[in-house]
Amino acid sequence: MPRAGFLFLMFALMTFNVFASQRLPYTNPMDTLKFNDSDDELLEEWHHKMDRMKFMDVYDPLESLNRQVFVLNRQLDRYFLEPVMQLYETVTPSFARIGVANFFQNLKEVPTIMNGILQLDGERTVKSTSRLLINSTLGMLGLFDPAESMGLPHKRNEFGTTLAKYGIGAGPYLIIPIIGPYSLRDVSGLVVDLTAEDYVDFMGVPSQVFSEPEVFAIYGINYRYTVPMSYDDFSSPFSYDMIRFLYTRKRELELRVDE
Repeated sequence: MPRAGFLFLMFALMTFNVFASQRLPYTNPMDTLKFNDSDDELLEEWHHKMDRMKFMDVYDPLESLNRQVFVLNRQLDRYFLEPVMQLYETVTPSFARIGVANFFQNLKEVPTIMNGILQLDGERTVKSTSRLLINSTLGMLGLFDPAESMGLPHKRNEFGTTLAKYGIGAGPYLIIPIIGPYSLRDVSGLVVDLTAEDYVDFMGVPSQVFSEPEVFAIYGINYRYTVPMSYDDFSSPFSYDMIRFLYTRKRELELRVDE
């Protein structure tokens, strides 16, 4: 037994020497550590990353105020408008909601025709005029949309688009109370479009919207109901930046399609 133990010990020592001779030589990890004499490399990398993010830049000189209105709109939407929308869907049949949406959309053909004329777009003007006449008659004052089945879908055309076609820039980004994101150019266009609707006063409805609370309530509920976005869809610390970017790029794409 002592001899067997001695032989086992010798074998173990020989094996250890073989592996020890084959292992990698020891290196001090501190020897490979690099130190920068300055922050130039770090700053260069940071500027490179910022350059790649420039595509998200939006002209927003009123950002501080816009963010406050954004928070207000988000709270209003979450705790008031969305519950109202849920109640609206619960108590109002689907065909009635579609009819109300069609009715108010039909009224939007009035500024659409006006902007088609201002843009010297004869084809769009004729199509919008045809839609207004067809839906106001066959569509029972706009409650139905037979014009779409005839190959005349609604295509929004705003005064903001008219301004853009004549070279007016978007201007600063704005968050409008209750309404939401807009540019200065587009919110100016919205005012002109609403004024045109009120001036023409097609079927006497636009004047009632701002004079009769019941009609105004229906108008407002339908407006929010037809907006597919919810602030809760952007539950992120960067929701303001995301919505700002998406709205701006969406408008740019819309204007390119209209060219």
